[in-house]
Amino acid sequence: MACLGNGQSLGGRPVMPNVRPQLCVERITFYYKRTGNLIDMEKQKNSEIRRLVLAKMLFLHGCIHSSRKDNVSRMLAIHHFDNAIEIALRCVVTKLGTKPRKKQLYFEDLLEEINSLPLKDQMIGLHRVRNAVQHQGDIPSMESVIKYKGYTQDFFKAVCSDKFSVPYEKLFLSALIENENLRKKLLKAEEAFGREEFKLCIKLCDDAFISVTFEEANIFQSAGMLTGYWGASEELKMVLAQDYLQKYREKDYYELAKDLRGAILQWGQATTGMQFLDEYRMDFLKHRQIVESLEDFSVKELNDNAQFSLNFVMSLSLKWQEEGMLD
Repeated sequence: MACLGNGQSLGGRPVMPNVRPQLCVERITFYYKRTGNLIDMEKQKNSEIRRLVLAKMLFLHGCIHSSRKDNVSRMLAIHHFDNAIEIALRCVVTKLGTKPRKKQLYFEDLLEEINSLPLKDQMIGLHRVRNAVQHQGDIPSMESVIKYKGYTQDFFKAVCSDKFSVPYEKLFLSALIENENLRKKLLKAEEAFGREEFKLCIKLCDDAFISVTFEEANIFQSAGMLTGYWGASEELKMVLAQDYLQKYREKDYYELAKDLRGAILQWGQATTGMQFLDEYRMDFLKHRQIVESLEDFSVKELNDNAQFSLNFVMSLSLKWQEEGMLD
């Protein structure tokens, strides 16, 4: 899900900004290699279904890029749509047990290996646009991006239903979350999105974000520790010490001292807490703007914003899960 972030990679190396989706997928892939955990999707512990979930996540990240106007986002959207389709095709070939006629199957080879696929000509067109982006540096038009976004979703839905008997809407990304409480909250948000209850979806995403921040990961307690011990002066350490207020308990200005200490602590937590967001800092700000402006959006904007908030909270939760910050 890059989710290559704005200026960060898994190893902390600088990367091109605005390429978050690839890193997210790399994080999830690494997570499964490390833990060996399987997704229980309607009790189907099936590797193809897990790969379809990852493909869906790639597609949805492509949708986020498709809503942006800059050249790089349009190029990335096409890449993610194409990548999602290729993963889905490989899942179908594996499920059918097809014996390949070639040792290495590429995109168009995969299309030829599978009978009765929908939108085959459109998928060939998508791949050719992707090749032009990849090898010639062509920048797809906004109209082309929107067109292939629709084709990709229709193709993906048909493959899930016809080849795997799993509705596209039931490929829940929350199945990737280990923490049961958080997984349930994110599942409710996904279900609300599937019912097109976009305002409810955004509110549930915010509930999940609050839960993962203050309960499951307890970010601000860790941030408070950083405030006290990460380069803080002796004076600040003294103020933040648990017993600092004891010497003022009998003083007339005890309440004032208590309030000031609390304000200093909260300021430090807010400052250091942002470090845990890493490449998601700007996404956090956008998510908060969405939550605070729910009544101002059209239906189309609510759809896009609900998808954004769902993607933000899901990706951040997976990041903290990989980093071992979730209980």
